[in-house]
Amino acid sequence: MSPRVGRVAFNLALFFARVSGILIPLLDESSPSFYVNILALTVSIAFLVVVVLEVRRQARIPPVK
Repeated sequence: MSPRVGRVAFNLALFFARVSGILIPLLDESSPSFYVNILALTVSIAFLVVVVLEVRRQARIPPVK
């Protein structure tokens, strides 16, 4: 993964996680949008973890000459 792709993926995941996290207290718990928001938060945090682990893994791999 190139550094640009990693940065864009990280920023997108962080943006979606922040927006979902901010909206949780504002939504009614009995509405379907609350559960969609919880799902979006879970998926964005999982994606963020995958991106961070992938970038850290590639940072340890020595470059091929």
